[in-house]
Amino acid sequence: MPIEFKGGGSGYSLGVEEELHIVDATTGELVPKIEDVMARLPKELAEFVSYELFQSVLEIKTPPCATAADAERHLRELRGRVGSWAAACGASLASAGTHPFSRYRDQKVTEQERYVKVIETLRWVAEREVIFGQHVHVAVPDGERAIEAHNRLSEQAPLLLALSANSPFWQDFDTGFESCRVKIFETFPRAGLPPAFPDWESFEGYVDLMVRSGAMDDYTYCWWDVRPHPNIGTIELRILDSQTNLKYTTALTALTQCVVAHALEGSEPKGPYNRDIAEENRWRASRHGMDAGFYDAAGDRTVPAREIARDLVERL
Repeated sequence: MPIEFKGGGSGYSLGVEEELHIVDATTGELVPKIEDVMARLPKELAEFVSYELFQSVLEIKTPPCATAADAERHLRELRGRVGSWAAACGASLASAGTHPFSRYRDQKVTEQERYVKVIETLRWVAEREVIFGQHVHVAVPDGERAIEAHNRLSEQAPLLLALSANSPFWQDFDTGFESCRVKIFETFPRAGLPPAFPDWESFEGYVDLMVRSGAMDDYTYCWWDVRPHPNIGTIELRILDSQTNLKYTTALTALTQCVVAHALEGSEPKGPYNRDIAEENRWRASRHGMDAGFYDAAGDRTVPAREIARDLVERL
């Protein structure tokens, strides 16, 4: 079944989403106050703040932006204004890939049809999903170019994860992982690194098969680290941990935009990425962050993540 890709143009405009903790202003524990916060928001903010699976989580999102600096301005304003309304409810906003000590068993599910269905379908897998990510959307012209960007961004996903790793603590203990968030989330179906699609038709075929099988309602139930988002004409990076410091959010946003632009305009190789190597490097990134060594198949060697990051920035 064909899927219309509503092309986002050729300027690589972007949007950013941040999932934030709603915590008690005194204890720092997660608190189910999303309804209280949403009830107080002025109308002009309503389209930029949304619910998530649990009532102790909210998402802020920018409008389409030309640059990462534009996105930063919007996020700074949203963090500040939404934070002030949270304070009026006796709460604060916080940001990291996981909450360090609040228990997932204590969280209340958001009473909306999609979220209730996710919990009923996935049970314990979804009940543990008290995690917080940064998602970056980059506009691309059409479906075929979305798949080109999909493959190259998936190739770089382990490095981007290492750069963003911000979730070492979970359920009141040190996990030993720089990003335990991705290990929690990869237990979802259709999560982790995506298939290495050769073209747009193969993506359409995958979605059609999964919908016909009853596995999902539509492509938005593909919770991969990277995915095309045809309804809004973007490629979406979803592997990043939420950042405590907004300057890191901005840097990761800019790097993502550059990787996509370079994939479509530079001399990057075309075609499906090597998912096997990316999967191994993703594990190393989750465990060690920027102290990881990534396997470079072209050179048949292991390269420090910091060296790979420097080389990538120089190429861009």
